[in-house]
Amino acid sequence: MQVDAVVTDRKGRHVTTLGPADFQVLQDGKPQPVTAVAYVRSDERYLDASGQPEPVVIPASPRGARRIIALVVDDSRMTFESIYRTRVSLQRFVDGELQPDDLVTVVTTSGSRGTSWPFTFSRPELRAAVNRLRFSLSNASAAGALEPLENTFELLPTAAERHREQHFAVSALNRIVDVITAVRELPGRKTVLLVSEGFSMSGLSDSEIREAMYTLVDQANRAGVVIYAVDPRGLVFTGLSAADSTSNPSAMARMMSRRNDALLQTQDGLRYVAGQTGGLAVVNANDMPRAFRRVLDDQRGYYLIGFQPGGDTFDPDRRFRRVKVKVVPKGLRVRTRAGFYGIATE
Repeated sequence: MQVDAVVTDRKGRHVTTLGPADFQVLQDGKPQPVTAVAYVRSDERYLDASGQPEPVVIPASPRGARRIIALVVDDSRMTFESIYRTRVSLQRFVDGELQPDDLVTVVTTSGSRGTSWPFTFSRPELRAAVNRLRFSLSNASAAGALEPLENTFELLPTAAERHREQHFAVSALNRIVDVITAVRELPGRKTVLLVSEGFSMSGLSDSEIREAMYTLVDQANRAGVVIYAVDPRGLVFTGLSAADSTSNPSAMARMMSRRNDALLQTQDGLRYVAGQTGGLAVVNANDMPRAFRRVLDDQRGYYLIGFQPGGDTFDPDRRFRRVKVKVVPKGLRVRTRAGFYGIATE
């Protein structure tokens, strides 16, 4: 089996010189033999005879891409402000951060399943796709944390409201699985950059959301896809503001607590999908372009680590097999995938 991992030092700089003796792989807590380690550079550029970087040539086919990136915008669950900030930030990202040999697509979670999203090297096509992002009044609000507090607003969401939010959340998760399926056969380590106001982890008690979340993580890990999540809301203030009614202090205290909990729960959902696939979640950050640059900086390179799994890995019980990678040198941090279900690849 093979897993990918990113190793950094205390300052967040990539460490690129480790070998097989520097890694330990545990499956379900049991050490496994490490059979191979290689470092793959995603930002490597070759020099010509004069020592200058060679000009970037757009590959003739998707398999020649340097990086494969899917920009997934959870527009069905965004506020107007988040849609606007996302559109402006992605325009800057496409124009200033992407390279000509990056294969990219722009995907939204609105609409029906089965829609295809072409991957392209064309910057004009990507800019046009980003410019089509629009707010819809039919959107489900994922962030109740920003609503003004009223004396009469003491009721929890109704069952219909919870069902609607869960429906939109499951649809968004399934859309990301569709993207993973589209890039599964392409080589290398693929990236999904998810811009979303989050998924409430409290909904994991619902079997439909739980299964959608687990399926997403398993499919991403099998396809070599890393998910990075960015919260477009930025730094959210959950205290009292001029829009809040303060004539009932006890009601205000209860609603402020619920408002803060709602924000944390949605952010936990972003951390979960990113952390389980070896990625990062950027929340409480007002500078979205900087968040996107941080994602690309994390894509500079990664280790491929081969190991021999235990003989009972693919037993009929199909349990989730947890994988943990450790580095022997002190002071280094490693980030990798959480594991996989014990089902053999087709």
